[in-house]
Amino acid sequence: MIRLKIITEGQTEESFVRSLLAPHLAGHQIIAIPITIPTAVGKRTHRGGIGSYTRMRRLILGSFERTGAYITTMIDLYKLPESFPGMQEAAPITDPYQRIQLLEEALRLDIDNRFFIPYIQLYEFETLLFSDIEGIDAHMRVYTRSRLRDLRNILRDYPGGPEYINDGEMTAPSKRLLKVYPSYRKVLDGSQIAKRISLGPMREKCPHFNSWISGLEELSRRQPI
Repeated sequence: MIRLKIITEGQTEESFVRSLLAPHLAGHQIIAIPITIPTAVGKRTHRGGIGSYTRMRRLILGSFERTGAYITTMIDLYKLPESFPGMQEAAPITDPYQRIQLLEEALRLDIDNRFFIPYIQLYEFETLLFSDIEGIDAHMRVYTRSRLRDLRNILRDYPGGPEYINDGEMTAPSKRLLKVYPSYRKVLDGSQIAKRISLGPMREKCPHFNSWISGLEELSRRQPI
């Protein structure tokens, strides 16, 4: 079995790894272990958001093992810190796929370890939920009336797919969900909607996400480490 540590941005991503990704990768002889980035605020420690890049980098480097174990990331492009590798070079790039490619390569070069597989989510976790808006609405109808028409209107503005939904303060995928469903709770509802949708639609509608998963599946075909 291949050991894979997944550095996650918050509790929602950690739950996603435990409930969906880990069972899927187990079928490819890969043990997926989520590790959430701790974010210290004063004397308290909470989880969520990568905080400073220095803290995230320290966690990644400290997670490598003498033998075995690959390490990957599942962090949002939305609100990456300015100190993140490649941010200045990526700023003028408008195509999201070119931008994410530059940032992931900059991260890979900065970590500089052959067992490291950088992944940045376009633009955040909720992007994946927009791969099946009927699934979103079926879950959120418990709290309110159907808002499927609003979700369809959002997708209509992004014919390229959910990964094009932008990262503005009020237009990021999570902000749009909150506007449509004010009762949306990221950790609880996000995780449950993801389980309802499953990986299939996410991989079909989100090419960058699918490329990451396909690459992880390939790990089991490599020579033992």
